Amino acid sequence: MMIEFNIFYKLAAALGIGFIIGMQRENSYSRNNSRHPAGLCSFSIVSLCGALSCYLGDLMGSIVPFVVGLVIVGLLLVASHIAYGLSNQNNGGPAGVTTSAALIMIYFLGALCWYNRLLEACILMIVLLWLLAVKRQLHDFAKKISTEDIIATVKFAVISLMILPFLPNRSFGPPGLEVLNPHTIWLFVVFICGIGFVGYVLIKLVGPGKGIWLTGLLGGLASSTALTLNLAGRSVDNEQYAADFTLGIVLSWSVMYARLYLICIFLMPSLALPLLAPLLVPVVPGLGYAGYLKLRESKDHRQKTTDFNNPFKLLPAIKFGLVFTVVMFIANAAHAYFGSGALMICSFLGGAAEMDAVAFSLIDMCRKATLEHHNLILALLFASLANTLTKGCMVYFLGAKSMRRPILPAVGLICGVSVVMIGIYSVV
Repeated sequence: MMIEFNIFYKLAAALGIGFIIGMQRENSYSRNNSRHPAGLCSFSIVSLCGALSCYLGDLMGSIVPFVVGLVIVGLLLVASHIAYGLSNQNNGGPAGVTTSAALIMIYFLGALCWYNRLLEACILMIVLLWLLAVKRQLHDFAKKISTEDIIATVKFAVISLMILPFLPNRSFGPPGLEVLNPHTIWLFVVFICGIGFVGYVLIKLVGPGKGIWLTGLLGGLASSTALTLNLAGRSVDNEQYAADFTLGIVLSWSVMYARLYLICIFLMPSLALPLLAPLLVPVVPGLGYAGYLKLRESKDHRQKTTDFNNPFKLLPAIKFGLVFTVVMFIANAAHAYFGSGALMICSFLGGAAEMDAVAFSLIDMCRKATLEHHNLILALLFASLANTLTKGCMVYFLGAKSMRRPILPAVGLICGVSVVMIGIYSVV
């Protein structure tokens, strides 16, 4: 009789997955001085049972062994929880269900191993291992979430999952300017909201107490304009911390350029090399000046906290869609009827209002082969120049008086580099 090594290979894979998860659970018990009916051996055996039940099912030509095995594992978990609760009713609350849920999942992973879905089983094992390892951190994060955050999350899910699939994916507009695609426009809205949402989650995870410079970095991921307006307004009531607010604002401006570069190459990877210098060189003076401000801080300067509201609002998202549509239409019309010169003017004006909308519209034109890379680079430089000037004016006129002098070098350095880059690409 020939031994089928493939069978033992699949059973060994199931056993290994159960063993790894079981080790993590045992380690967690020892660190937290707790116990649970299911440990290393239990996880290994249950994973092996999941594979064996599928093996028996294949031999019998029935799904009954798999279902019976699942029911037995479930009943054993219920019985163990009841017994554990009765024996510890005076020593705290009942045992949690995390380990039990993980044990059920291990049973299914064992089944995946039997059907040669080893890659999927390993990926799910890694995800499960991560969830179990950061359980406490996830609980702490959940405590920081407010009802407003949950509502914002639901809104984001609605605009991305419930609206986007039903929008027509075709272009509308006058003859020669069929550039208004509802699906594309809303996709960009979702993309921008997603960037802001991820930035906000990072701020929640790290915490504003890490320092205003870190909130500037993370806030720049969401919206450097919003962060500039926010910190400039806060400086009026906290004028003694003007240097710190300036530091956070300048960092967010630098992050804006880097974020814009990543957005562009994500939407159009072929732009990675052409946009490398135009969008990343202005980051250097911004970071350099931010480092200078950091060095000027007093050694005994106490840490501050900054409250950040969830950046996701439905009305601003809709406004962005309208701004994006108008900018995209005007940019295409200017390029079609007046040439590249008018496009630069429109990009400059659009950048003063919304940098991302200009970038998306230009990328869309480039993808449709109606705009050359050279003109796209110049348009982005004009738009980013206007955006930095606008944010500088926000700080100068809306922020504390003591912020005016520190912010001017940042505006001058970043805008100066942008002007030099415009000059270089204008003559090339």
